[in-house]
Amino acid sequence: MKKIIFLLIISLSFIKISYAFDIDVDKIDIHAKSNEVINSLNKSYSISVDGFDKRIINDEKISNFTKELVKESLSNKSYDELYKEFSKKYLYTSETNGADTLSGALFIQMYLEMIKDKKIEADYIKDIRTVSFNEKDALSFVYLTDAKVEGKSEDLILAFWLKENSDGYKLFFPWLTYGSNLENYYNEVALKEENGNIIGGTYNKLSLNSDSQLQSISDEKLKEIYENNKNSNVSITGMNETGVNEYGSGFILRKGIVATTWSNFLKILNDSNYVYVSDVDGNTYNVSGIVAAEASYDVVLLKLEKEVLQSVKLGNSKDVKTNDNLIMINSKSNDNFSISYGALIKNENGRMKNLFTLSDSDVGSALYDINGNVVGFTVADMVNSDLSYANSTDYLKELQSILELQTFNNIKAVSLENFKTSYYQNDSEEEVQYNNTGQESVEFKQVGDVLKNIDLPLLKASFKDNILSLRYRNETEGMISSIYLVSDYAKALEEDGYKKGYEKNNKIIYEGKKYKVVIKNDLDYLIILIMEK
Repeated sequence: MKKIIFLLIISLSFIKISYAFDIDVDKIDIHAKSNEVINSLNKSYSISVDGFDKRIINDEKISNFTKELVKESLSNKSYDELYKEFSKKYLYTSETNGADTLSGALFIQMYLEMIKDKKIEADYIKDIRTVSFNEKDALSFVYLTDAKVEGKSEDLILAFWLKENSDGYKLFFPWLTYGSNLENYYNEVALKEENGNIIGGTYNKLSLNSDSQLQSISDEKLKEIYENNKNSNVSITGMNETGVNEYGSGFILRKGIVATTWSNFLKILNDSNYVYVSDVDGNTYNVSGIVAAEASYDVVLLKLEKEVLQSVKLGNSKDVKTNDNLIMINSKSNDNFSISYGALIKNENGRMKNLFTLSDSDVGSALYDINGNVVGFTVADMVNSDLSYANSTDYLKELQSILELQTFNNIKAVSLENFKTSYYQNDSEEEVQYNNTGQESVEFKQVGDVLKNIDLPLLKASFKDNILSLRYRNETEGMISSIYLVSDYAKALEEDGYKKGYEKNNKIIYEGKKYKVVIKNDLDYLIILIMEK
């Protein structure tokens, strides 16, 4: 009944186009250090990911049809004009089931009413992601950044469930999700958690993630899964001296060993001087070190200071079929825990595409099947929408067996402090290096007059493949993010006509007519990348 998969789509036809970078700035490993550090971990804990494929593949035919739907949805036509056009031109008409046709007409009516009632507008499409399933069904998700909802800027997801008949793909069920809807939803869940109401449901605005669209699960079954597995889930918190926290989720692969995503762990560690986990009873445990990691699979195993909590039982993700329920136990409030559910759309090459509404702090959570076995863990490819991704936990079975055969004290881990110091050389060991940064990079250095406007110790500079890479030392030792130390440089860029196009996850990106500039805070370092467009 549902499905998803995304791909960056850059060529649009109807409105201002948002061009993506040649480099995925959310995935870029600027120093190519991740694999080097992972290789320094104990080899007996290596994770084999043969057959795992995290690529996102888009169907161009579906995406082109989606662009047409978005263009019409956000046109200046009246509701009556739109409904007439959608009914005549886009509505799926079943050749065998009149109820499907009637349902589709009702869904379209509700969707267009919300578009008009909320005065929804948008300037450009950032992302379109599509996926086919059930032979003749497809889902398409459209990400519109800084859309206007009742005059307020919101990140907006338009989504379309398409069905194929003799005329090709037609629209069966459209829906939408935007920031304030989800914010209210998460606030409601957090309030329920604080009041001790552990049973959640699904996100039930105009969405597939509602009881009317998903296979519902009884409260009794949810309570059973919750009680059997509540001691296998944790909330992960990173804190620094300024009191700013970063959050994530994880699950217990073996008593005292937490699994979470590698990318979220680096994000937490980057902003934190102290990392700990909390369980469902409010107990907290320090993270003593890193046992294993695999960047391509986006997983890291963390060793706690004590052998505590309950190991999950790993299931087989291949046994979960399209439309089967998936269940998640975690904390929206970073205090009490709750349970919610969604459904699998497709499982392919270890990559699970799901109808599941996620918040940022949900990343790293275990996904349970209806029998209470863990079949996947959520990753951050898309959060705050109906569509989300997870990686199958099938690849962790062998390592779980290895760890359970060892006593807790004998499980080897690299301490977080050693990890930080090995991620980069110590300041005392570093010498300023200039690799191939001669005359050919002069024009790049003039972008914002970078060497003049950043008053930090320059540790390394290199120029390769028309990319100038600069690495500076932040001597505030975690007290002040490097992002706050580049105000003069940012001002110079803006005065030169550069526009800020991205600011998230410790990265800022400016784009000019000829060059793109990536500013990244990475542990105790500031990274500047200047590249041609």
